[in-house]
Amino acid sequence: MEKRKHHESTIERVRMVRAITEQHYEGGNQARCYKAVWRQHIFPKFKICYRTYLNYLGIPTPPPVQQPQQLTLWDALNESPAT
Repeated sequence: MEKRKHHESTIERVRMVRAITEQHYEGGNQARCYKAVWRQHIFPKFKICYRTYLNYLGIPTPPPVQQPQQLTLWDALNESPAT
């Protein structure tokens, strides 16, 4: 089965939803289950249905890409061993 490619905005929304879920979800606690997290935190902010919320939790997100930074002259001098 072919994996679907998602838009960058969808991936960003998935990251935000996952961050909220990680902050509020507790396994085994009915007051803090996925449905309760969706009802209290996700739905008021994103206005998505519960099924979409569960789909978002199943979407794999790539790690954020770090932009390479150019070293300055002083960084290069500080990293070289003193002789």
